[in-house]
Amino acid sequence: LMVDLEDAILQVNVVLPSGCSEKLSVPQSSKVGDLRILAQKTFGQGFLRLITSTGYVLTDPTESLESVGLQQKDMLSAIVQQANITATQGAFAVWCCGGDRIVTWGLAGFGGDSSTVRNQLKNVQRLQATDSAFAAL
Repeated sequence: LMVDLEDAILQVNVVLPSGCSEKLSVPQSSKVGDLRILAQKTFGQGFLRLITSTGYVLTDPTESLESVGLQQKDMLSAIVQQANITATQGAFAVWCCGGDRIVTWGLAGFGGDSSTVRNQLKNVQRLQATDSAFAAL
């Protein structure tokens, strides 16, 4: 019997601080982002931060589960994050404190297009809006 390792299923236990836990199953070839989306849907939460039992925070959605060292039946903590929103006169921005991305939309001249600085917007603690721009701290 031949088993294709790309199709093997990885089962991990995800626990909220409240004690609520779920066993999640994903293909071993999945990315961190895939697991986070599954956890968010399973717990009915829009924004979750996943943390391994060794304290490693899974922030890069493009990293493979294999490269971050997740193994069968590992335990992950899931921390619910509060979404924040701010606005200029012509654009909006949503982010989570300490999160790995900021989503902007609206008129580019008012901060609605953050694509040129997207890779610099990591671990943002605060986002301040003026009439026509956003500043990430």
